[in-house]
Amino acid sequence: MKKINVYICGVGGQGTMTLGQLLKEAGLVDGLVVTGTESRGASQREGAVDSHVRFAVLEKGEKFNERKSIHSPLIPIRQAQLYLSMEMAETLRNIKYVAEDGIIIMNNYEIWPPQVRTGEMPYPSLDKVVENLKQFSKNVYVVNANKLSEERYGDYSGVNMIFLGIAMATGKIPVRVETLEKVIRERMWNPEKSIEQFRFGLEEGKKILAAGPA
Repeated sequence: MKKINVYICGVGGQGTMTLGQLLKEAGLVDGLVVTGTESRGASQREGAVDSHVRFAVLEKGEKFNERKSIHSPLIPIRQAQLYLSMEMAETLRNIKYVAEDGIIIMNNYEIWPPQVRTGEMPYPSLDKVVENLKQFSKNVYVVNANKLSEERYGDYSGVNMIFLGIAMATGKIPVRVETLEKVIRERMWNPEKSIEQFRFGLEEGKKILAAGPA
C-alpha cells in the first residue's frame, strides 16, 4: 500500500481548504482510501490556514489491509511528497512536513501580516525564502499564480484553480484529471470557468516543471 501525502498552506481567503476538500472528494470518487484535516480558526481573518490530504493507494493485486492503512489525518513530519503553498512566507511556517525528496510548489504572492505593515518586522525576500526551503528539499518550484490569474482573467478569481492545475501537473496526486473536473463541476459555484482555470493551470504547470526547480 502506497501512502501519498499532500500538504497545502496559505492564508484565509485564498481557497486553501477548498483545494483540500476537492482533492479528498476526488480521491473518494476514484476509490482510494482518503483522510485529512484542516485548520479553520484563522480562515476568517487572513491568518494561517492549512490542509492535510492523505491517500492510500493499493498496488496492483494487493488486498486492503487495515493495519497498513492510514490511521491519522495529520501528515507525519517529513512525509509530504507534495507541499503546496499559496503565500510565500507561509511556505516556511510548516516546511517541516515536506519529505526530503518532496516537491514544493510555492506561490510567490505576498500577503503581509500586521507586524510587517507596521514596520515591526521585515517580510523575507524571495531569494532568502528559496534558500531556506532548499535546506529541506531541492525540488522548489516558484510561480506567481496571482499574476497568471490577473493577466488572463483580469482579477484573482482563478488563483486556487490555477494552483490546483499546477499541482496536478507534478503527477504526485493519485486522482484522475477527469475525476477532479467532475468534482469541480459539482462543487464550484461557476464550474465551467473553474474548469477552464484548472486546465490553464495544468498547462502552465507543465511549463514550470519543464523549466526545472528554482
